Amino acid sequence: MLKNKKVLFIAPSFFGYELDIVEQFIALGADVDYFDERPFTSSVAKILNRLNFKAFIKSGIEKHFTKICNKADETKYDYLLVISPETLEKSFIDKIQSTNKSMISILYMWDSFRNKPNAKKIVSCFDRVFSFDPTDRISCVDINFLALFYNNDFKYIERDALSSTQYAVSFIGTVHSDRVKLAKLIMKQFEDRGYDTFSFFYCPSKLLFILKKVFTREFDFISFNEVSFTSMSKLEIKDVFLNSSAVIDIQHPDQTGLTMRSVEMLGLNKKLITTNADIKNYDFFNSHNIAIIDRYSPSIPEEFIDANYLQPNDSVVNQYSIQSWLRSLFNEN
Repeated sequence: MLKNKKVLFIAPSFFGYELDIVEQFIALGADVDYFDERPFTSSVAKILNRLNFKAFIKSGIEKHFTKICNKADETKYDYLLVISPETLEKSFIDKIQSTNKSMISILYMWDSFRNKPNAKKIVSCFDRVFSFDPTDRISCVDINFLALFYNNDFKYIERDALSSTQYAVSFIGTVHSDRVKLAKLIMKQFEDRGYDTFSFFYCPSKLLFILKKVFTREFDFISFNEVSFTSMSKLEIKDVFLNSSAVIDIQHPDQTGLTMRSVEMLGLNKKLITTNADIKNYDFFNSHNIAIIDRYSPSIPEEFIDANYLQPNDSVVNQYSIQSWLRSLFNEN
């Protein structure tokens, strides 16, 4: 399906996952042109965009997408893939499609539509629409459910079994909502039992952290010195998780779909502690491997701490790989 096909790929940069997708396109024989969906890198511009003050950054947005439109004018694309758009406007999609009339346009949301109002405005432009959130609904739009993926960095290989388990539990993630509070409560339960834990709290912007610290109560449970404003690499993250018996996953309270982290633990054969009760509806769920905790009163059962990981069937695990995810988007499964 993708061999020798030309793909225009527009997605926000997100911890390098967009580059993993590009790599997989190439592995499947596609010729892909990737553009960041967000035409700015500064924290101020990102905050203005999130607050819907696009007028202040409009010229930068127009310049960025005009460049993409010019590329589309020069190239005959077979596919357009857009992921979770925040700045992309209908007028630009129309221009791209006008010069590529036979192109198939695909939208994938790795954030819920309710958190991405801009995506709702342009959803009608696409031939196929997918979401990681099974509860996403938009009137008169056929939204296909497709869970997130684990990339090749988080694919379990036999030598990973040689890693020691230095930590009983670990947490690595971006600070938001009640994440810090819950992660600390869970780790304290392990620490009170004499176990070692690991935590890494990341915030993409010092300005954002300061603003939320001053004007909201979201970061009441974390100090400036506890936050890193530089993210860990995937290989560093994998090394911590391989040295952990279990990993904490706390999804945003406004989302139902599984996070990338929860799917990565499936790929890595690691036990998961999660606040997402919807994980019970997935074919890989096993209470030996996955503990679902109450967001308002988290408690870790002793039997879960002592339980060994029970590896699911390979066919189940493989269907959540990045290769299977991409084939599903392009109807190869």
